Amino acid sequence: MSSTDGKKKYTPEARVRASALGSLAMREHGCEELRTKLINKQHDAELVDELIIELLKANLISDARYAESYWRSRANKGYGPSRISRELEMKGVASATIAAAQLEADIDFYQIVQSVYLKKYRGQAWQEYKEKAKRQAFLYRRGFDTDLIKHAFNHAASIDNK
Repeated sequence: MSSTDGKKKYTPEARVRASALGSLAMREHGCEELRTKLINKQHDAELVDELIIELLKANLISDARYAESYWRSRANKGYGPSRISRELEMKGVASATIAAAQLEADIDFYQIVQSVYLKKYRGQAWQEYKEKAKRQAFLYRRGFDTDLIKHAFNHAASIDNK
């Protein structure tokens, strides 16, 4: 023990690395997200940037892996492609990486919008236009585009007619 209070002294590089690896052990992170997280923990920006480059070379961090994982996670929680793309852009992932990850994740958003709609409205048909608009707005906020929303309404109508 090198200090009088019983704590070991670690170099700033070791502390930054330990913090980054601890975060990566929990889940995938994008480069920009991990950088922000480490800087918010009061680590030196220059050390963080050097570590990010090192982690990229060692393939311990990957925006492509992160984006694909994020697509699957958010889709499983009932969010649509527009919202997921927007969230990834806000987290600093490149547009090309986002599009490639969406294709790689191979998610059936038609099935997802159906299940979100049915879970929320449990097969209750809308009676007034105002109610229909409210339901469309709900799905739109979840990140589904017009085509997907129409699909959900058509699917629900076909269930109601049976």
